[in-house]
Amino acid sequence: MRNKGLGIWLVVFLLMAVPSLATAGRMALMPLADLSRGVNSVDLSLTDRLHRELENRGFEMIPQEEVLAFMERHRIRWTGYLDRFHVLELNRELGADLVLLGTVTQWGGMADSVGVALYLIKVEGYQLVWSRVVAYSVQDVKRVLGLGEARDLEDLLPRVFDHLLATLPNGVRRYAGRLPVCDVAGVLVSPRYVRSGEEMTCTVKLRCMGEEPEYVYLRVDGQKDVIPMVPSGRGFVATWKAPKEEGRFPLSLVMEWNHGSGRKREMFLSSFWVDDHPPRFALELKKGLRLGDQVVFRHHIVMVPRFSQPEALSRWAIQILDDKGTKVVDEHGDGNLPRVLVWRGQTSGGTAQDGEYILVLKVWDRAGNMAQDSKKVVLRRTPPRVVMEALKDGSKVKVDVRRVGGEVPLSYWRLVVKDRKGDVLKEVEGEKLPYSLELPANGDKELVYNLEVRDVLGNRARLVNRKVKVVTMKEKKKGGWVESF
Repeated sequence: MRNKGLGIWLVVFLLMAVPSLATAGRMALMPLADLSRGVNSVDLSLTDRLHRELENRGFEMIPQEEVLAFMERHRIRWTGYLDRFHVLELNRELGADLVLLGTVTQWGGMADSVGVALYLIKVEGYQLVWSRVVAYSVQDVKRVLGLGEARDLEDLLPRVFDHLLATLPNGVRRYAGRLPVCDVAGVLVSPRYVRSGEEMTCTVKLRCMGEEPEYVYLRVDGQKDVIPMVPSGRGFVATWKAPKEEGRFPLSLVMEWNHGSGRKREMFLSSFWVDDHPPRFALELKKGLRLGDQVVFRHHIVMVPRFSQPEALSRWAIQILDDKGTKVVDEHGDGNLPRVLVWRGQTSGGTAQDGEYILVLKVWDRAGNMAQDSKKVVLRRTPPRVVMEALKDGSKVKVDVRRVGGEVPLSYWRLVVKDRKGDVLKEVEGEKLPYSLELPANGDKELVYNLEVRDVLGNRARLVNRKVKVVTMKEKKKGGWVESF
């Protein structure tokens, strides 16, 4: 079957010499004559597939529409043969350096076979420089266990094309052979998150089997201009400015062999992001007590950053300033923020003093955009201060308890008053001061008391078995005794 139907072309191919092809250029593929359908038939579908196969192998092919238009202009009705005149006209009108003609000798039939004959003409000198005849049937491709068998004519075509083009002369294969195998051994795009107009760098290392590419460049999706890469060490490097538009930009690597021949390969490398907007967040405070327009705390304050649109961060910093603007805390970290930040009133030098402080949180996204928010807090660890006075007026002793200063409200107080013998005279408690109570005068010049006072933050003062002098009205006018703590 293989030799059947090949006709006179096979005899001509075997008799003619096949000179080597020193150079190659643009190729015109004439529509394949189809003897399986009749003398004047053509197979345009198979012609298109062969055209794509040649393009994939690196030929610079003349578009089929131009070839068909040429045939119409010159009234060429049979494509199995072209005389010297038409070959030269192909060169003059379409710039063809090579002309490939072919015939489908067998398609289908009882044996499910495909037969194709091709021959290549070099325009200069009207020379036949290569020919090839291949025929296969489904029965020819049988394998053990049925692995890789051809089930129909479509399965046969890749094998037919491979065998047809495998023996191209050296000069043709230099331009039209399969592309060399080149893999990316390493790639670094820096930075991958960038602001518009900033400089970017891409370094690529290639691992090639066979011929290395002559031209290597980058293509950014959506951008008109390509980015040339230059050799650097064992790889290639390119620098460029990030686009003005924001968003994700896929980055592809393009490799070319013999620039202008169409032999090139393009592959996806990576993506980078352009971002000009800083993160949006607010610093929320927990555990502190809001008094008017101030947040007051004693033990610790919890800071919770709330982002309107969560995004990954590159770094962050927390600074705490005292009322003079001096940094008492300066902490930072890489990556995303902790869920909460806690300040326990400590500084790099020890314990912070009571007073006002400003909490400043700064964050940077992966493109380097910075955002910050700040909050003012008041640290209060000092226990409440209270003064106590005992004043004798006739048969009564009036005891006054009042607070001195302090903007933090009280939450609880308890007072136990005893005589000098230790007997309890009065026991009272409450939430607010000042407070007054009366005791019967017993002649004692002093009173003994226990007192506990707490504010709403938890600061506490506790006095046990303390004494306060009982003064008379006359002594008070002279400047009597007042117990303060």
